[in-house]
Amino acid sequence: MQLYQVGVHWALGDAGAAIRAGGQLRPEQFTTAERKGRLHTDMARAWWQWGKPEETAQSLLAAFRVTPAEVRDRPSMRAIVEELNRSHAQAAGVRELGRLVLAAAPRAGAG
Repeated sequence: MQLYQVGVHWALGDAGAAIRAGGQLRPEQFTTAERKGRLHTDMARAWWQWGKPEETAQSLLAAFRVTPAEVRDRPSMRAIVEELNRSHAQAAGVRELGRLVLAAAPRAGAG
């Protein structure tokens, strides 16, 4: 239920509430790679919305380690990675994330 709250708060524009809800969650709580990846991507969106590029990059790297396609092939995630590379290349993790994600072309039909 709390994972759902992260996404809802993010979607409603309340990054702080999303971060608080997600801060109590741990990837080990989830049995599937998809749910673990979702935790990380939802947290990345909330961190991005809150203007925290380093935290965004770290969340996306964590998501990539669990479910690479969720970061590499989803246009919304690639857009964040591209903007991180353009505007925050010096933030911790951004260059590594760019190498992992942007070097690979997204697969057709991914979304």
